[in-house]
Amino acid sequence: MNYHLSFWDGLIVSSALSGNAKILYSEDMQDGLIVEHQLTIINPFKI
Repeated sequence: MNYHLSFWDGLIVSSALSGNAKILYSEDMQDGLIVEHQLTIINPFKI
């Protein structure tokens, strides 16, 4: 599946997936995006 991430964001997501993380906090990526049915991206500043 293609998530349209920048190179640097892709590295961050890849590292999080490799570490079996369940949540990734980022203000720069799409809030609520679920990657590979494993990792949820959350914007901690979204109200």
